[in-house]
Amino acid sequence: MACSSLTPFTMSIQPTYHGAPAWVAKKLGFFEEICLDATLPVYRSGAPQVMEISTWSIGSAGSPPNIQGWNKGVLVTAGINNDESVANALVANADGIASWDSIVAAGTLGDTKITVPPTSTAELVVEACLKKYNISFDPLNNFDYNSTNIGVLASLSDPDGSNFGGLWAPAMYSAIETWGEESVICNGADAGAHVVGGIMVSNEADVETAALGIAAYLKGITYFKSNPEQSKAYVNEYYEEQGFPPLSPAAMELEFTRPLYNLVEQQEMLAKNAAGVSTLGSWFQETVDFMFGEGVIPSQLNAEDYIDDKFMKWIAANETLAKWTMTLEETAPVSPGVSPPVPMPTPDVGTPESPTPDTPPAMEAPSSGNYRSLTVPIGFVLAVLNYMFI
Repeated sequence: MACSSLTPFTMSIQPTYHGAPAWVAKKLGFFEEICLDATLPVYRSGAPQVMEISTWSIGSAGSPPNIQGWNKGVLVTAGINNDESVANALVANADGIASWDSIVAAGTLGDTKITVPPTSTAELVVEACLKKYNISFDPLNNFDYNSTNIGVLASLSDPDGSNFGGLWAPAMYSAIETWGEESVICNGADAGAHVVGGIMVSNEADVETAALGIAAYLKGITYFKSNPEQSKAYVNEYYEEQGFPPLSPAAMELEFTRPLYNLVEQQEMLAKNAAGVSTLGSWFQETVDFMFGEGVIPSQLNAEDYIDDKFMKWIAANETLAKWTMTLEETAPVSPGVSPPVPMPTPDVGTPESPTPDTPPAMEAPSSGNYRSLTVPIGFVLAVLNYMFI
């Protein structure tokens, strides 16, 4: 059935793995199949993306921008865009690899330095990895803060730099290609630290249009799951279109170890237990607690208050639309014909103490997650998150 007209629709994305399914959905016409004329502005980081939320209905970003949007009272999270725990890691150069066993045996970092982007998902994972190995540390004495992934990688490559660092993709892939797979001492998944991203929905978005946009994005994810080899080619095409070099085959294989979630899996992630906590909520809460502890957000938010399952329920309520998101051969319904659920009240978060900066710094991409990229004095937080995530 042909659409009588297309509804203008904007989804903000980043030049990252979790943004690629939306790009593919547009390339293959999935948005048009459900009568959406999609525009996909690409942001290098999460801060400007959230700052310009008045220009888009839904977006894909790492957990920090999602949480910063909660803190500003401008969005809810409708689902998970990927699990990037394996793409954030404590890594080592050749000297670091050789010294790691002795550090574990000593149970302390001593004078060893680890270079990390401040208040980032990489720092969160580094701390979790050190705790996993029962290694005592003092961030003020043991962490050298560098504002970017590239800066951390440069430190690892410098004979006078650190032998250890906290990295996320793609710089993590560069470390592996330089020093081998053993350079990844421990990643987030190893340490039980969940680093995820979310599907953001503006509080001003039309519920039905936002849900349809999410449905097209989910069909893009179905395409990735059904056609991994072609999807890898599309990912590199997307990255190159944004001005970044393609990933090597080995790096791309690692990129595709990051789980994506279709409609059924989204519902499983959003399902709450007897205590009223969902898996996605518990994973986001880890990042909330870390951000609050570092002073990036002024209050310890409850993640469940900002995760809204009505959009996935809206899609699932129409059998034809739901099936369309899960398959590649089905024709989409032009009009799902399901009344939108009542919107979830947005908690009153007050005026945030740390607003997103008006001129966020640029950062390298594609990446997995960066809370901020300003160089700051050790132990102090002077800027809010500027990404994911990747």
